[in-house]
Amino acid sequence: MPATVRDLLEVLDRLCPFRLAYDWDNVGLQVGDPSAVVERVAIGLEVNQPFLDFAASRDCQLLLVHHPLIFSPLKALRYDTLVGALVAELVAARRALIVAHTNLDRVLHGTAAVIAQHLALRHAHPLEPAELEPRMKFVVFVPKTHTPAVIEAIHRGGGGIIGNYSHCTFRSPGTGTYVPESGANPYQGTVGKFEEAEEDRLEAVVPRRCIRSVLREVLAVHPYEEVAYDIYPLIEGQPSAGLGLVGELERPSTVAAIAECLARACGVDHVSLVGRPSARVRRVAIVTGSAGSSVDHVGPADADLFITGELNYHRAAEAKQRGLNVLCVGHAASEKLVAPHLAELLRADPLVRQSGVELHVFTKYEEPFTPLSLAASPTRQPKTRRRKA
Repeated sequence: MPATVRDLLEVLDRLCPFRLAYDWDNVGLQVGDPSAVVERVAIGLEVNQPFLDFAASRDCQLLLVHHPLIFSPLKALRYDTLVGALVAELVAARRALIVAHTNLDRVLHGTAAVIAQHLALRHAHPLEPAELEPRMKFVVFVPKTHTPAVIEAIHRGGGGIIGNYSHCTFRSPGTGTYVPESGANPYQGTVGKFEEAEEDRLEAVVPRRCIRSVLREVLAVHPYEEVAYDIYPLIEGQPSAGLGLVGELERPSTVAAIAECLARACGVDHVSLVGRPSARVRRVAIVTGSAGSSVDHVGPADADLFITGELNYHRAAEAKQRGLNVLCVGHAASEKLVAPHLAELLRADPLVRQSGVELHVFTKYEEPFTPLSLAASPTRQPKTRRRKA
């Protein structure tokens, strides 16, 4: 069965949930029809003319990029502006555009993971942890005869999912006690008499957004007139999402050695450094693209080296004063490798495999800045005339 734009949106939402994007960001479907059929996808860092030409040459119906094409709200769609012209070309060719920006930055297998893999970073965890989704613990007490039905009801409501596993619950046996009062219609027991019932305490993790649907499904199959249940908020002990990564090298290295490694991996012939090339490195922090304020809260005690794409002057100066080594490999250079990485993640998805969607990767992005070496010109001495004696 052919895939649609909507199908690919759902796959991406599982890989890097769009709700993880910052409020100021613009992610998801920016151009196109959700119901359009997709046979070929072009994956790149951002939409520019070379990337559009690449997608057109392969007749791709969908473009998937990291940087938003439409970032600020458009007040007009003029074809004599850069964004307007690119959007117009997409619309005319009926090509859809999906953006995975800071939501991809904030998952463990996102943009920073590409750099981390090249460095063989171990024990990596988010530099700035974020809650993937608020979760609750749903606990219900049910007679043993109805435990399987209630487990299925929790699943239908959207609960009991942990990673790639569904129907995840835990139950412990116990004895429930009650006295049905006047007007009660007990499933088991007699009005006015003390009753003991063999029950299971059944518990499951439920996303907060699904708690009402889980409760509705459970109440529909539970045999009791009055169902006893508890709902507890959960605190994530081991963050599974967040901006950037921090981890340890398998063996100590130096800033210079790491710079050479990343220059080769990112396809650049120069990098920028704040700090000492000979500094010893064991612990590394990574934020691709523009580090922004992330570097403000990292010091030498947190990481021996902070790797990013770019950093402005004032933050670079402050990092130097704090004694933090910062390696800038270029904004595009630090993120363009996410395209082949994202293609690998998509190929592992069952829907993408079964639908036979072709994935085409584009990585030919260059930094807008060109290093210019200026040879020092010899100082010209003004010509003087000799006076005749």
